[in-house]
Amino acid sequence: MMPALLLAMAVALWAAAATVLLRSGAQDRMRARVQGARAVAAPSATAVPRMPSIRVAPRGGNPMLRRIFRLVSYHPDNPAEHTIPWMVVLAAGAAVGLLGFWRASAYLGTGPGGVAGAASGVLAIRSIFLWQHRRYTNALFRQLPDALGVIVRGVRAGLPMTEALRSIAREMPSPTREAFGRVVGEIAIGRSAETALWSLYERTRLSEYAFFSVMIGLQAQTGGSLTAALDTLADMVRKRVAMRSRARALAAEARMSALILAILPFLAGLGLSFLQPGYLEIFFTTPSGQALLMAALTLLGMGLLTIRWLIRKNTSE
Repeated sequence: MMPALLLAMAVALWAAAATVLLRSGAQDRMRARVQGARAVAAPSATAVPRMPSIRVAPRGGNPMLRRIFRLVSYHPDNPAEHTIPWMVVLAAGAAVGLLGFWRASAYLGTGPGGVAGAASGVLAIRSIFLWQHRRYTNALFRQLPDALGVIVRGVRAGLPMTEALRSIAREMPSPTREAFGRVVGEIAIGRSAETALWSLYERTRLSEYAFFSVMIGLQAQTGGSLTAALDTLADMVRKRVAMRSRARALAAEARMSALILAILPFLAGLGLSFLQPGYLEIFFTTPSGQALLMAALTLLGMGLLTIRWLIRKNTSE
């Protein structure tokens, strides 16, 4: 009975991992719309033939290595977001994997235990890298309205777009300063502002940078007032930042409820240990009790991860 329960839990954990690895449909639709807008903004290939550039090397690399990086959510082309050294992350993932193998092999055997240990290690590494990436992109997202304000003021003062971007690389705090410093560096070696901003979007996956890149491309082709377009974009970004902040404030109640639900079992167990000493020893001294304790902790962790995923999905759209 107990191996079947643990096997069902392992299958559920794999299903949850597969769900996390899949991208949300809303993000895919947003990305498709942005790609379509950029295709409209891009110059025709027949009108302006694209020649190979000797100044900017094309991206390459081992396809298998890129798949592994995508699996663990590691972005080697954006080292600014990795505040924790990758060797430390790998060591933490290896420790989690060994712990998972040790506990799972005692109930499922060596083969399934090895699979469960490898899965837990990969998920731990992915979780750390995702935490760093979200922390980095959230900081960029909060600072973006101020960055657009600097650009608008610079363009109104008569500065060209490249000089306005350079002022962001000098005046804005981290991490926006480093991100736009890289954009300015790419423009200095011959890339267009639209292409450099689109590369920034590909590194961060912030849709607002994609809007900025498409707007620059459309304005370069159709003309018109650049300051008016920047004002409209800055107003839209401010509203998106305010809406996300409001959504997170409304989700604070759900976070507190999840925290209370997570703490209640431990408080109840602590109370029972004081009221009737030795009542919970069966969960630590017998194999069946240890299995039930591991099953309860696993189900509790999966429930908390599900609540956390639902909150993040509804506050990040």
